[in-house]
Formats: sequence, structure tokens, C-alpha cells
Amino acid sequence: MRILISGASRGIGLAEAKRLSAHELYLVATAKKSFKRSGIRGKLFGHDLAEVGGINAFCRELEEQTDTIDVLVNNVGIYQPKKFEDLSDAEILQQLNVNLRSQILLTKRLLPLLRKSKNPHIVFMSSMAAKSSIVGESVYGATKAAIANFANILRNEFSGRIKVSVMHAWGVNTWGAKEADLLLRPEDVAEALEFIITRNKKFLVESIDMSNIRQWRGGQAPWSPK
Repeated sequence: MRILISGASRGIGLAEAKRLSAHELYLVATAKKSFKRSGIRGKLFGHDLAEVGGINAFCRELEEQTDTIDVLVNNVGIYQPKKFEDLSDAEILQQLNVNLRSQILLTKRLLPLLRKSKNPHIVFMSSMAAKSSIVGESVYGATKAAIANFANILRNEFSGRIKVSVMHAWGVNTWGAKEADLLLRPEDVAEALEFIITRNKKFLVESIDMSNIRQWRGGQAPWSPK
């Protein structure tokens, strides 16, 4: 299986790459050198997907190395936990560009490669922030809600031709949180991703919600700005 993972040099993306290492991997991060100490194998790319030029350059380079992609994992994202009034315009635009625009445009550009697969699948990494009202996640939550709805509509448009799944996770510990025992690990998300894309059954996992079994519910998360 040929799998492309964006944002693959750290956090959830790195855990996914390690979990799926038995497959043929195409991994992209902002800089190729960020893979240096990751210990993962695959075809590595360094392009800034927050920029349209970076997306186009990556896709051109990718097309030189493969004529098809079986699974696209739209994992790239940025999280900035701040109250809305404390976010700068630059921070707002960065979240919009990385979390939303990059995934939409990358998906558009890679459709020709996906259509050449016998069993194409697109997975979008949303968040439970798309379904909640956590303090400090106004713009982040908006981008994740938008990408989840985008995925749901694509599933209908591509019905029977390309499978589309979306993942929502509560609090994935990618920053060394003190409350680690209350959070998911990146490896947990990677395990769920493997389950989704390796099903030989005819059913499709359209959407999956994940949380630590001790997870909280409410508007104030352990990491919310005070």
C-alpha cells in the first residue's frame, strides 16, 4: 500500500509513519532535515504546505517518484491555544492556511494519483475541537469543523470511487503535558488510523471519535489558557 502522510516528522504524523512502516511511505514535512532523528524509512520530502507554491512544488516532486497513491493522510496542522482576542492576525491566517487551505488544495492536486489506485482512501485529521467549545480553540476549532464538513461532502461526491474518513481526537499529548495520564498518545491515533485504512471489509469507517478513557468533558481543558 502506498501511503502519503503530511506533517509526518513529529507528533501524530510521526507516530502514524512508525505504525505504518511496513507499507510504502511518502512523508512530507516543512523541512526534510526534520526527519533526521526520526528513525523512519520512506521517501521524504521537505515543502511548506502552508504556501500554495510549496504544495505545487511537493506535488511535482511526488509525481516524479510515483504514479499512484493509495492513501492520503491529511495530517498537517498547527495548534495555537489562545483566546481569540489574544491571537494576532498572522496567527489566525497561519491556522487557516495550515489546517484548512493546505489540506483542501493538497487533496485537489493529488486526485489524479488517487484515482489510479484500485482502492483509494483519503483520511482527514480533524479534532474533537470541531464538536466542542473549548476555551482558547476558537480559530483552531473553526478550521477543524470546516475540514470535517469538507470531508463529509467529499465522501458523498466520491461515493463508490474514493473512500473518505475523518478522525476526531480529544487532547493528544504532543507537547509533553503534565496531565499525560488524562490524554491520548500520538500512538493511539496511529493505531486507529491503521484500523481505518487496512479494513478489508466492505464497510467504511466514515468518522471516528477518540478520547482517553479518563477524559474530561467541558469548556475548560487542562491546557486551556487561563
